[in-house]
Amino acid sequence: MTDRRHVTTTRAAGGWTEAAALAAAAETLGLTVAHEILDGGSPARVYRTTAPAGDDLVLKVLVPAPGAVDGHDLVSFRHKLRQIELLRTLAPRLAAHYLPVVHFLDGDGWAACTTPFYDSADLAAPLRESPPRTPEFFRRHTALVRALVLDGYAARSHPTPAGHLEEVVVGRFLRRLPALRRALPADLATAERITVNGVPCAAPHLVLERLAGRLAPLAPARLMAPAHGDANTRNVLWCARSEAPEEEFRLIDPRGSVQPWDPVYDLAKTLFSLTVWDPALRTGFSVHRSERGYAVGFRQPVFPGYRAAIHRFLPHLASHKGLSLLFRDDPGWPERLLLTHALHVLAEAPCRLSDRKPKPDLQGRASTPEALALGHYLLGTLLINDLVDRLDRTGHVDAAGHLALVTDHLPGGP
Repeated sequence: MTDRRHVTTTRAAGGWTEAAALAAAAETLGLTVAHEILDGGSPARVYRTTAPAGDDLVLKVLVPAPGAVDGHDLVSFRHKLRQIELLRTLAPRLAAHYLPVVHFLDGDGWAACTTPFYDSADLAAPLRESPPRTPEFFRRHTALVRALVLDGYAARSHPTPAGHLEEVVVGRFLRRLPALRRALPADLATAERITVNGVPCAAPHLVLERLAGRLAPLAPARLMAPAHGDANTRNVLWCARSEAPEEEFRLIDPRGSVQPWDPVYDLAKTLFSLTVWDPALRTGFSVHRSERGYAVGFRQPVFPGYRAAIHRFLPHLASHKGLSLLFRDDPGWPERLLLTHALHVLAEAPCRLSDRKPKPDLQGRASTPEALALGHYLLGTLLINDLVDRLDRTGHVDAAGHLALVTDHLPGGP
Protein backbone atom coordinates (compact mmCIF):
# COMPACT_ATOMS: atom_id res chain seq x y z
CA MET A 1 0.00 0.00 0.00
CA THR A 2 1.27 3.46 -0.89
CA ASP A 3 2.75 5.44 1.98
CA ARG A 4 1.31 8.94 1.53
CA ARG A 5 2.75 11.80 3.54
CA HIS A 6 2.14 15.50 3.52
CA VAL A 7 5.35 17.34 4.27
CA THR A 8 5.15 20.86 5.71
CA THR A 9 8.06 23.18 6.36
CA THR A 10 8.61 26.85 7.07
CA ARG A 11 9.58 27.50 3.45
CA ALA A 12 6.96 29.45 1.49
CA ALA A 13 5.06 27.39 -1.07
CA GLY A 14 6.59 27.87 -4.50
CA GLY A 15 9.97 28.87 -3.06
CA TRP A 16 11.57 25.47 -3.46
CA THR A 17 14.59 24.63 -5.58
CA GLU A 18 15.06 21.15 -7.01
CA ALA A 19 18.05 20.56 -4.71
CA ALA A 20 16.06 21.60 -1.62
CA ALA A 21 13.08 19.41 -2.53
CA LEU A 22 15.39 16.44 -3.20
CA ALA A 23 17.03 16.91 0.20
CA ALA A 24 13.64 17.20 1.93
CA ALA A 25 12.30 14.05 0.25
CA ALA A 26 15.44 12.03 0.95
CA GLU A 27 15.51 13.13 4.59
CA THR A 28 11.80 12.38 5.13
CA LEU A 29 12.12 8.86 3.73
CA GLY A 30 15.65 8.15 4.99
CA LEU A 31 16.94 7.57 1.47
CA THR A 32 20.56 7.54 0.36
CA VAL A 33 20.79 9.15 -3.08
CA ALA A 34 23.17 7.40 -5.50
CA HIS A 35 22.88 9.21 -8.83
CA GLU A 36 20.47 10.99 -11.15
CA ILE A 37 18.70 9.12 -13.96
CA LEU A 38 18.48 11.40 -17.01
CA ASP A 39 16.64 9.05 -19.41
CA GLY A 40 13.25 10.73 -19.40
CA GLY A 41 11.23 13.51 -20.94
CA SER A 42 9.34 15.08 -18.06
CA PRO A 43 10.50 18.05 -15.94
CA ALA A 44 10.69 15.88 -12.82
CA ARG A 45 14.18 14.99 -11.57
CA VAL A 46 14.71 11.25 -11.10
CA TYR A 47 17.27 9.58 -8.81
CA ARG A 48 18.30 6.08 -7.92
CA THR A 49 18.32 5.68 -4.15
CA THR A 50 18.60 3.13 -1.36
CA ALA A 51 16.03 2.88 1.45
CA PRO A 52 17.02 2.20 5.09
CA ALA A 53 16.02 -1.46 4.72
CA GLY A 54 18.25 -1.78 1.67
CA ASP A 55 15.52 -1.58 -0.97
CA ASP A 56 16.60 -0.11 -4.31
CA LEU A 57 14.16 2.71 -5.08
CA VAL A 58 13.73 5.36 -7.74
CA LEU A 59 12.85 8.79 -6.35
CA LYS A 60 11.09 11.31 -8.58
CA VAL A 61 10.87 14.94 -7.44
CA LEU A 62 8.98 17.81 -9.07
CA VAL A 63 9.30 21.49 -8.32
CA PRO A 64 7.03 23.36 -10.74
CA ALA A 65 8.67 25.92 -12.99
CA PRO A 66 6.98 29.16 -14.05
CA GLY A 67 5.10 28.62 -17.30
CA ALA A 68 5.05 24.82 -17.05
CA VAL A 69 2.46 23.43 -19.47
CA ASP A 70 -0.43 21.20 -18.52
CA GLY A 71 0.85 17.68 -17.96
CA HIS A 72 4.15 19.04 -16.66
CA ASP A 73 2.58 20.82 -13.69
CA LEU A 74 2.32 19.86 -10.03
CA VAL A 75 -1.41 19.12 -10.24
CA SER A 76 -0.88 16.48 -12.94
CA PHE A 77 1.98 14.95 -10.96
CA ARG A 78 -0.23 14.58 -7.90
CA HIS A 79 -3.08 13.08 -9.93
CA LYS A 80 -0.98 10.27 -11.39
CA LEU A 81 -1.40 8.22 -8.22
CA ARG A 82 -5.13 8.88 -8.24
CA GLN A 83 -5.35 7.54 -11.79
CA ILE A 84 -3.44 4.36 -10.95
CA GLU A 85 -5.65 3.75 -7.91
CA LEU A 86 -8.76 4.09 -10.08
CA LEU A 87 -7.39 1.49 -12.50
CA ARG A 88 -6.89 -1.00 -9.69
CA THR A 89 -10.67 -1.16 -9.40
CA LEU A 90 -11.65 -0.44 -12.98
CA ALA A 91 -9.06 -2.50 -14.88
CA PRO A 92 -7.11 -4.72 -12.45
CA ARG A 93 -5.35 -6.72 -15.20
CA LEU A 94 -3.91 -3.52 -16.60
CA ALA A 95 -3.17 -2.11 -13.14
CA ALA A 96 -0.97 -5.14 -12.44
CA HIS A 97 1.40 -3.83 -15.11
CA TYR A 98 1.87 -0.47 -13.41
CA LEU A 99 5.08 -0.11 -11.42
CA PRO A 100 3.83 0.30 -7.83
CA VAL A 101 4.20 3.63 -6.06
CA VAL A 102 5.85 2.95 -2.68
CA HIS A 103 5.78 6.47 -1.21
CA PHE A 104 4.08 9.68 -2.23
CA LEU A 105 5.11 12.96 -0.61
CA ASP A 106 2.88 16.00 -1.05
CA GLY A 107 5.00 18.97 -0.04
CA ASP A 108 4.12 22.62 0.27
CA GLY A 109 5.14 23.64 -3.24
CA TRP A 110 6.69 20.37 -4.39
CA ALA A 111 5.89 16.65 -4.62
CA ALA A 112 7.82 13.40 -4.80
CA CYS A 113 7.22 9.69 -5.16
CA THR A 114 9.21 6.48 -5.09
CA THR A 115 8.89 3.26 -7.04
CA PRO A 116 10.98 0.08 -6.91
CA PHE A 117 13.97 0.16 -9.24
CA TYR A 118 13.02 -2.01 -12.23
CA ASP A 119 15.85 -3.50 -14.26
CA SER A 120 14.49 -2.82 -17.72
CA ALA A 121 14.80 -1.35 -21.19
CA ASP A 122 12.30 0.88 -22.92
CA LEU A 123 9.81 -0.45 -25.46
CA ALA A 124 11.80 0.74 -28.48
CA ALA A 125 15.13 -0.77 -27.37
CA PRO A 126 15.00 -3.68 -29.88
CA LEU A 127 14.81 -1.14 -32.70
CA ARG A 128 18.12 0.46 -31.69
CA GLU A 129 20.05 -2.80 -31.87
CA SER A 130 22.24 -3.63 -34.86
CA PRO A 131 20.68 -5.27 -36.74
CA PRO A 132 17.33 -4.03 -35.41
CA ARG A 133 14.94 -6.62 -33.98
CA THR A 134 11.82 -5.15 -35.58
CA PRO A 135 9.70 -8.32 -35.18
CA GLU A 136 10.53 -8.32 -31.45
CA PHE A 137 9.38 -4.71 -31.13
CA PHE A 138 6.03 -5.56 -32.71
CA ARG A 139 5.68 -8.69 -30.57
CA ARG A 140 6.14 -6.53 -27.48
CA HIS A 141 3.82 -3.85 -28.82
CA THR A 142 1.13 -6.48 -29.40
CA ALA A 143 1.41 -7.47 -25.75
CA LEU A 144 1.21 -3.81 -24.75
CA VAL A 145 -1.96 -3.31 -26.84
CA ARG A 146 -3.54 -6.33 -25.22
CA ALA A 147 -2.90 -4.97 -21.73
CA LEU A 148 -3.29 -1.24 -22.30
CA VAL A 149 -6.16 -1.15 -24.78
CA LEU A 150 -8.08 -4.43 -24.52
CA ASP A 151 -7.69 -4.92 -20.74
CA GLY A 152 -7.51 -1.21 -19.91
CA TYR A 153 -9.26 1.23 -22.19
CA ALA A 154 -11.98 -1.23 -23.14
CA ALA A 155 -12.98 -1.69 -19.48
CA ARG A 156 -15.39 1.22 -19.75
CA SER A 157 -17.30 3.05 -22.49
CA HIS A 158 -18.54 6.65 -22.49
CA PRO A 159 -20.34 8.80 -25.08
CA THR A 160 -17.99 11.19 -26.87
CA PRO A 161 -18.91 14.81 -26.13
CA ALA A 162 -19.29 17.22 -29.03
CA GLY A 163 -16.07 19.03 -29.83
CA HIS A 164 -13.83 16.40 -28.24
CA LEU A 165 -11.04 16.59 -30.82
CA GLU A 166 -11.17 20.37 -30.89
CA GLU A 167 -10.79 20.53 -27.11
CA VAL A 168 -8.40 17.68 -26.34
CA VAL A 169 -6.21 17.26 -29.43
CA VAL A 170 -6.23 20.60 -31.25
CA GLY A 171 -6.85 22.72 -28.17
CA ARG A 172 -3.92 21.19 -26.32
CA PHE A 173 -1.49 22.78 -28.78
CA LEU A 174 -3.34 26.09 -29.02
CA ARG A 175 -3.44 26.46 -25.22
CA ARG A 176 0.34 25.97 -25.09
CA LEU A 177 1.15 28.19 -28.08
CA PRO A 178 1.65 31.45 -26.11
CA ALA A 179 4.37 29.84 -23.98
CA LEU A 180 6.03 28.47 -27.10
CA ARG A 181 5.99 31.79 -28.94
CA ARG A 182 7.99 33.41 -26.15
CA ALA A 183 10.84 30.95 -26.82
CA LEU A 184 10.83 30.83 -30.64
CA PRO A 185 12.91 33.26 -32.73
CA ALA A 186 10.88 36.47 -32.83
CA ASP A 187 10.24 36.46 -36.59
CA LEU A 188 9.24 32.79 -36.58
CA ALA A 189 6.87 33.26 -33.65
CA THR A 190 4.82 35.79 -35.64
CA ALA A 191 5.29 34.42 -39.18
CA GLU A 192 2.14 33.36 -40.98
CA ARG A 193 4.06 31.41 -43.62
CA ILE A 194 7.38 29.57 -43.43
CA THR A 195 9.22 27.07 -45.59
CA VAL A 196 10.31 23.84 -43.91
CA ASN A 197 12.56 21.37 -45.74
CA GLY A 198 11.65 23.03 -49.02
CA VAL A 199 7.89 22.85 -48.44
CA PRO A 200 5.94 26.13 -48.17
CA CYS A 201 3.79 25.95 -45.03
CA ALA A 202 1.27 28.09 -43.19
CA ALA A 203 1.71 28.65 -39.46
CA PRO A 204 0.06 25.77 -37.56
CA HIS A 205 -2.63 27.87 -35.88
CA LEU A 206 -3.78 29.06 -39.31
CA VAL A 207 -3.83 25.51 -40.69
CA LEU A 208 -5.90 24.37 -37.74
CA GLU A 209 -8.47 27.05 -38.49
CA ARG A 210 -9.18 25.17 -41.72
CA LEU A 211 -10.32 22.20 -39.64
CA ALA A 212 -12.94 24.21 -37.76
CA GLY A 213 -16.25 22.38 -37.95
CA ARG A 214 -14.77 19.49 -39.97
CA LEU A 215 -13.53 17.13 -37.26
CA ALA A 216 -16.82 15.39 -36.39
CA PRO A 217 -16.25 12.49 -38.87
CA LEU A 218 -12.90 11.76 -37.21
CA ALA A 219 -14.20 11.88 -33.63
CA PRO A 220 -14.05 8.67 -31.54
CA ALA A 221 -17.16 6.51 -31.65
CA ARG A 222 -16.81 6.42 -27.85
CA LEU A 223 -14.36 7.35 -25.12
CA MET A 224 -13.01 4.70 -22.79
CA ALA A 225 -11.32 4.20 -19.44
CA PRO A 226 -8.32 6.48 -18.66
CA ALA A 227 -5.80 3.66 -19.08
CA HIS A 228 -2.70 5.86 -19.44
CA GLY A 229 -2.60 8.98 -21.63
CA ASP A 230 1.18 9.28 -22.15
CA ALA A 231 2.23 5.94 -23.59
CA ASN A 232 5.52 7.06 -25.09
CA THR A 233 8.11 4.33 -25.52
CA ARG A 234 10.07 5.37 -22.41
CA ASN A 235 7.01 4.92 -20.20
CA VAL A 236 6.86 1.21 -21.10
CA LEU A 237 9.62 -0.69 -19.28
CA TRP A 238 10.43 -4.17 -20.53
CA CYS A 239 12.03 -6.40 -17.95
CA ALA A 240 15.73 -7.04 -18.61
CA ARG A 241 16.11 -10.05 -16.27
CA SER A 242 16.93 -13.15 -18.31
CA GLU A 243 14.72 -15.36 -16.13
CA ALA A 244 11.66 -13.09 -16.43
CA PRO A 245 8.65 -14.12 -18.53
CA GLU A 246 8.81 -12.83 -22.11
CA GLU A 247 5.86 -10.48 -21.64
CA GLU A 248 6.81 -8.99 -18.26
CA PHE A 249 6.70 -5.21 -18.51
CA ARG A 250 5.72 -2.26 -16.35
CA LEU A 251 4.04 1.05 -17.11
CA ILE A 252 4.99 4.34 -15.47
CA ASP A 253 3.90 8.00 -15.56
CA PRO A 254 0.28 8.03 -16.71
CA ARG A 255 -1.20 11.35 -17.73
CA GLY A 256 -2.72 12.06 -14.33
CA SER A 257 -6.36 12.14 -15.47
CA VAL A 258 -9.37 10.10 -14.40
CA GLN A 259 -11.56 11.43 -17.23
CA PRO A 260 -12.65 9.16 -20.13
CA TRP A 261 -10.00 8.98 -22.83
CA ASP A 262 -9.42 7.81 -26.40
CA PRO A 263 -7.01 4.87 -26.91
CA VAL A 264 -6.00 6.33 -30.28
CA TYR A 265 -4.35 9.19 -28.35
CA ASP A 266 -1.94 6.69 -26.78
CA LEU A 267 -1.37 4.74 -30.00
CA ALA A 268 -0.41 8.03 -31.64
CA LYS A 269 1.89 8.82 -28.71
CA THR A 270 3.86 5.61 -29.36
CA LEU A 271 4.16 6.46 -33.07
CA PHE A 272 5.29 9.98 -32.15
CA SER A 273 8.01 8.45 -29.95
CA LEU A 274 9.44 6.70 -33.01
CA THR A 275 9.10 9.51 -35.54
CA VAL A 276 10.31 12.57 -33.63
CA TRP A 277 10.39 12.54 -29.83
CA ASP A 278 12.80 9.74 -28.95
CA PRO A 279 15.23 10.38 -31.85
CA ALA A 280 15.30 14.08 -30.93
CA LEU A 281 16.09 13.40 -27.26
CA ARG A 282 18.78 10.88 -28.21
CA THR A 283 20.45 12.71 -31.11
CA GLY A 284 19.33 16.34 -31.02
CA PHE A 285 18.05 18.40 -33.93
CA SER A 286 20.00 19.94 -36.75
CA VAL A 287 18.33 23.22 -37.79
CA HIS A 288 19.67 25.51 -40.52
CA ARG A 289 18.09 28.74 -41.63
CA SER A 290 18.67 30.43 -44.99
CA GLU A 291 16.82 32.74 -47.34
CA ARG A 292 15.01 29.63 -48.58
CA GLY A 293 13.57 28.87 -45.13
CA TYR A 294 14.37 26.24 -42.51
CA ALA A 295 16.02 22.86 -42.96
CA VAL A 296 15.43 20.56 -40.00
CA GLY A 297 16.58 17.04 -39.28
CA PHE A 298 18.46 15.09 -36.64
CA ARG A 299 22.14 15.44 -35.79
CA GLN A 300 22.78 11.75 -36.40
CA PRO A 301 21.01 9.34 -38.76
CA VAL A 302 17.68 8.06 -37.49
CA PHE A 303 17.88 4.48 -36.22
CA PRO A 304 17.05 2.16 -39.17
CA GLY A 305 14.78 0.08 -36.92
CA TYR A 306 12.70 3.14 -36.11
CA ARG A 307 12.25 3.93 -39.80
CA ALA A 308 11.04 0.42 -40.56
CA ALA A 309 8.70 0.34 -37.56
CA ILE A 310 7.16 3.72 -38.43
CA HIS A 311 5.99 2.51 -41.82
CA ARG A 312 4.74 -0.78 -40.44
CA PHE A 313 2.97 0.78 -37.47
CA LEU A 314 -0.49 1.52 -38.90
CA PRO A 315 -0.69 -1.74 -40.91
CA HIS A 316 0.29 -3.56 -37.72
CA LEU A 317 -2.58 -1.90 -35.84
CA ALA A 318 -5.05 -2.46 -38.69
CA SER A 319 -4.27 -6.21 -38.71
CA HIS A 320 -4.74 -6.58 -34.93
CA LYS A 321 -7.95 -8.58 -34.43
CA GLY A 322 -8.72 -7.08 -31.05
CA LEU A 323 -8.34 -3.52 -32.30
CA SER A 324 -10.36 -4.29 -35.43
CA LEU A 325 -13.22 -5.39 -33.21
CA LEU A 326 -12.83 -2.40 -30.90
CA PHE A 327 -12.84 0.06 -33.84
CA ARG A 328 -15.47 -1.73 -35.92
CA ASP A 329 -17.83 1.28 -35.79
CA ASP A 330 -15.04 3.88 -35.74
CA PRO A 331 -13.86 4.11 -39.38
CA GLY A 332 -12.07 7.41 -38.89
CA TRP A 333 -9.53 6.07 -36.40
CA PRO A 334 -6.50 5.91 -38.80
CA GLU A 335 -6.91 9.56 -39.84
CA ARG A 336 -7.55 10.51 -36.21
CA LEU A 337 -4.32 8.76 -35.21
CA LEU A 338 -2.33 10.70 -37.82
CA LEU A 339 -3.99 13.98 -36.81
CA THR A 340 -3.25 13.27 -33.15
CA HIS A 341 0.32 12.31 -34.05
CA ALA A 342 0.90 15.65 -35.82
CA LEU A 343 -0.57 17.53 -32.85
CA HIS A 344 1.61 15.53 -30.46
CA VAL A 345 4.66 16.81 -32.37
CA LEU A 346 3.44 20.41 -32.14
CA ALA A 347 2.25 20.23 -28.53
CA GLU A 348 5.58 18.72 -27.45
CA ALA A 349 7.45 21.86 -28.49
CA PRO A 350 6.35 23.89 -25.43
CA CYS A 351 6.77 20.75 -23.27
CA ARG A 352 10.48 20.75 -24.07
CA LEU A 353 10.77 24.17 -22.43
CA SER A 354 9.62 22.72 -19.08
CA ASP A 355 12.29 20.00 -19.02
CA ARG A 356 15.63 21.51 -18.02
CA LYS A 357 17.51 18.22 -17.55
CA PRO A 358 20.66 17.72 -19.66
CA LYS A 359 19.97 16.08 -23.04
CA PRO A 360 23.31 14.84 -24.42
CA ASP A 361 23.38 13.29 -27.89
CA LEU A 362 25.33 10.18 -28.89
CA GLN A 363 28.56 12.22 -28.92
CA GLY A 364 27.81 13.91 -25.60
CA ARG A 365 26.73 17.26 -27.08
CA ALA A 366 23.84 18.76 -25.15
CA SER A 367 20.63 20.06 -26.73
CA THR A 368 19.03 23.09 -25.14
CA PRO A 369 15.31 23.07 -24.35
CA GLU A 370 14.86 25.91 -26.84
CA ALA A 371 16.56 23.93 -29.64
CA LEU A 372 14.37 20.89 -28.96
CA ALA A 373 11.27 23.09 -28.92
CA LEU A 374 12.22 24.66 -32.25
CA GLY A 375 12.79 21.30 -33.93
CA HIS A 376 9.45 19.94 -32.77
CA TYR A 377 7.67 23.09 -33.92
CA LEU A 378 9.20 22.95 -37.41
CA LEU A 379 8.49 19.27 -37.96
CA GLY A 380 5.00 19.65 -36.52
CA THR A 381 4.37 22.54 -38.90
CA LEU A 382 5.43 20.37 -41.84
CA LEU A 383 3.24 17.46 -40.73
CA ILE A 384 0.05 19.40 -39.98
CA ASN A 385 0.23 21.25 -43.30
CA ASP A 386 0.64 18.02 -45.21
CA LEU A 387 -2.12 16.26 -43.29
CA VAL A 388 -4.69 19.01 -43.77
CA ASP A 389 -3.76 19.39 -47.44
CA ARG A 390 -4.38 15.67 -47.94
CA LEU A 391 -7.72 15.85 -46.13
CA ASP A 392 -8.71 18.82 -48.30
CA ARG A 393 -7.83 17.00 -51.52
CA THR A 394 -9.20 13.51 -50.88
CA GLY A 395 -10.71 13.35 -47.39
CA HIS A 396 -8.12 10.67 -46.66
CA VAL A 397 -4.50 10.61 -45.45
CA ASP A 398 -2.08 8.20 -47.09
CA ALA A 399 -0.04 7.18 -44.06
CA ALA A 400 3.05 6.08 -45.99
CA GLY A 401 3.32 9.31 -47.96
CA HIS A 402 2.56 11.46 -44.94
CA LEU A 403 5.02 9.78 -42.59
CA ALA A 404 7.73 9.85 -45.27
CA LEU A 405 8.12 13.51 -44.31
CA VAL A 406 9.88 12.37 -41.15
CA THR A 407 11.55 9.20 -42.41
CA ASP A 408 12.72 9.80 -45.98
CA HIS A 409 13.29 13.52 -46.39
CA LEU A 410 15.05 14.71 -43.25
CA PRO A 411 18.54 16.19 -43.60
CA GLY A 412 20.97 13.94 -41.77
CA GLY A 413 18.82 10.86 -42.28
CA PRO A 414 20.32 7.63 -43.60
